[in-house]
Amino acid sequence: MTIPTPAPALIEKYGLSGPRYTSYPSALQFSENFSDESFLQDLANEQGHIAVYIHLPFCRSMCWFCGCTKIITRNQASADLYLDYLAKEMQMWAPHLQNKKVAYVHFGGGTPNFLTVEQIDRLNALIKCYLPLANEVEISVELSPDQLQEEQVNAFARMGAKRASIGIQDTNAEVQVAINRLQPQSQNVAAMNWLRKAGFSSINVDLIYGLPHQTASSFEMTLEQVLQLDPDRIALFNYAHVPWFKPTQKVFASDVFPSTMMKLKIFQASCARLQSAGYTYIGLDHFAKQDDELAKAWQQGTIKRDFQGYSVNPANITLGMGMSSVSQSRNAYRQNHKELKAYTAALDAQQLPVATGIVLTKDDQMRRQVINQVMCQMSVDFDQLGIDAGHCFTNEMDDVKGLIDDGIVVSYGNGFKVTALGRLFLRNVAMQFDAYRQQQADRCSATL
Repeated sequence: MTIPTPAPALIEKYGLSGPRYTSYPSALQFSENFSDESFLQDLANEQGHIAVYIHLPFCRSMCWFCGCTKIITRNQASADLYLDYLAKEMQMWAPHLQNKKVAYVHFGGGTPNFLTVEQIDRLNALIKCYLPLANEVEISVELSPDQLQEEQVNAFARMGAKRASIGIQDTNAEVQVAINRLQPQSQNVAAMNWLRKAGFSSINVDLIYGLPHQTASSFEMTLEQVLQLDPDRIALFNYAHVPWFKPTQKVFASDVFPSTMMKLKIFQASCARLQSAGYTYIGLDHFAKQDDELAKAWQQGTIKRDFQGYSVNPANITLGMGMSSVSQSRNAYRQNHKELKAYTAALDAQQLPVATGIVLTKDDQMRRQVINQVMCQMSVDFDQLGIDAGHCFTNEMDDVKGLIDDGIVVSYGNGFKVTALGRLFLRNVAMQFDAYRQQQADRCSATL
């Protein structure tokens, strides 16, 4: 699929801020005035396998672009104390997990390979002690090649991990200096070799376009170096510049970023190159080899979107553990405390460390269905969803007419389909059905 170049008027019209829709409602709508009962009831009623996300927040240095919840430290003992509290949280969840099976475990960060081999082995012991793991549990981990050692890879392999996501972002030296993440290609090569040697069957690479000093030619070289690594998947994220939310991003001068047109040029060229290399273009910003299960799920229409991006994980419930982690179920989202002190204080008080959340209304659930269809299927069939769009979305369908006029979507049965041009504006299409979009204005990153 070739991505057309939008007219400047369309870029100006749709160059708004908006969520990435890894959830609906977005985390901006989570409230402290929240009861955990809905999530706990969903968990109690769930008959299928569940997923667990474990947040490991530590990093040895600050990457200026990063929007994740992290703790910058070189004190290795910090991880020992954190594992003590993860154990407490797992113990508190244990009664709720009776007669359940955990089929998916994902370790995110931060930098999970901040942990030493001994600490990774201890984490392995904790999950096997406290989580009712399914026989064929799928374990995945996010890794940072600039801090990775082969012994750590082997420790995660001993745990049973078969999937890994490595953060590369950009291989250009000038860009790396600007974002405070020095990571020569030799480290990326070593990481891939160690992972394959240890038996990892799926390796994803994270890249970011829109970073300081990037150009079309410099990112072309980055992409060629990444293709030499032969990853199974590539996530090509649009840099989220939100200095009001992540103050460390204020370190960047305003004139070091590529223009919106340059960003689009980088993405268009990257999309074309990846497809020519045999990768399937998935949704907003993911690419996978044609024989990868993510690509197959995309073709079959079974892909889903969650806080890890696009996924084939079919679990209806994800249970988040660790500070800032998010849990989701059919009817609720809940988020743990983002600050370590508050997280540990709750556990010391024998309380689940939930800080905020939201219970979905029927309107939220209906809109979540539509937005997920936009983000995951590139089309919406209101008949299939059992929704009377004329009654439920009167104003929204007027907005859709504007999208049709601009060539972003086309009418398709009782619904619409996103065009090739519309792939660039996918978040904007989803925003038309977001009941909270006015409340979120200027609180999210730019869609382009």
